[in-house]
Amino acid sequence: MKQSIRILLFGLALFFLCSETGQAQVTVEQKPSPPEVKLPVPDKPGPDYQLIPGHWIWHRQSKMYVWVGPHWAPKKENKQWSPGHWQKQAKGWKWIPGKWEKIEKKKFFFF
Repeated sequence: MKQSIRILLFGLALFFLCSETGQAQVTVEQKPSPPEVKLPVPDKPGPDYQLIPGHWIWHRQSKMYVWVGPHWAPKKENKQWSPGHWQKQAKGWKWIPGKWEKIEKKKFFFF
């Protein structure tokens, strides 16, 4: 029960934090650690959905990255989800957000 309440409070806090966020790519000295509490993956809403794993977003007011839990997004035709990652910079680390990328179709040549 305590665990459920803690997860619920964490989710609500993220909801309010995320309402003032953007996809700014800000360099930080040290990349943050993922949260200690694993957020549950919600039930898949249907067959045409792709799981977007937990990821970081920049919260302008707090001037820090915050963790957003996993969620489902509708699949996009001829695209696949490429997860975000941390990229080393000269003065620290920058979060590169995940994005939908076009699936390159392999071309075959027959002789």
